[in-house]
Formats: sequence, C-alpha cells, structure tokens
Amino acid sequence: MNQEALRSRLQLELDLVTADAMAIARNLSPAQLAWRPPSGGWSIAHVLEHIVVAADSYLDRLRGLVYFHHAAHAELGVTQWEPSMGGWALVASMRKPWKLPSPKMWQVGEPRADVIGAFLDRQDAITRLLRASAALDWTRVRLASPVSALIRLNLGDCFTILVVHAQRHVQQIERIRRHQDFPA
Repeated sequence: MNQEALRSRLQLELDLVTADAMAIARNLSPAQLAWRPPSGGWSIAHVLEHIVVAADSYLDRLRGLVYFHHAAHAELGVTQWEPSMGGWALVASMRKPWKLPSPKMWQVGEPRADVIGAFLDRQDAITRLLRASAALDWTRVRLASPVSALIRLNLGDCFTILVVHAQRHVQQIERIRRHQDFPA
C-alpha cells in the first residue's frame, strides 16, 4: 500500500473515531461516565482510560523514533508500506467482533478525573506524530511492541494499531451508551 495514502486514511479514521467518541461522551454526566453494565465490565470512563493508557505505551516509543534524525526516510508519494507479521496479526485480532483480554499493562483501575481531556490529548499527539513521520519510511522504522519485546512492529503497524484500537473501543462505548439500563 502506498504509505502516503495509508497516512491520509489513518488521519481521516483518527479524526472520525475521535469525533464519534466525543459525540457519545462529551455531554455525559460524571455518573453516566462512571456507570457500569449490571453484567460487569468497564464504564465509558474506564474504556477511555484504557485507550489513554494503551496510547501512552506506544506514544512514548514513537516520539523517540519519529524525531530521531537518523531514521530511515521515504521517497514522498512513492514509498510503499507493508505490515509486519506481528502488526498484521494484532490489527486482524482487534478487527474481530469477539471480546479480547486486555494485556495486564493496559488494565485500568480508577479512571482519571479528566479522562475525556486525556483521550483528546492522546488523539492530538497521534495526529502530530502522523504528520511528523510523513517523510520516514514506515516499513523500515521498527520497534518492539510495548506489550512484548518478542513482537516486532514497524511505524505503520503502530499507527494502524492505535487507530484500530480506538475504533474497537469506541464501538464498546456505543454499546455501553445504548444499554437499556444506562442512566438517563
């Protein structure tokens, strides 16, 4: 896939998932944000906190790579991106409809007070890194997954994972919000 086309698509999808999350969560009361389904599971605030914690584990690694002046550069408009095997598998698993266990490092306790603001900050940080990395070769810039050093990813994998992860959890937020017992 053309890297610039992927970058543009990911930016659009990131903007859309952010808008979708805000359309659901922005005007909710603290009680609504904290409401948990009777059958168990996370509240909307917990889901947003999970997205923030997962994003932070990637963003910390990505900043060092994107702003490293010796990173492999791409030929703008020409460079092709290919997912790594690990990146492809992670994205494919997150696109499946069934429930997945959260890695221990991303399991959350009490959500922070301004979890919506934190979510928006992380989405903005991803946008800045997407823009800053436009001249890099997303296939050749590589790193270990924050979850396991055995999983090797490339820059394009990481951006795709961040977007697909947010999309998956915004769908979860929508299900929570539509629950018949959700407080009015």
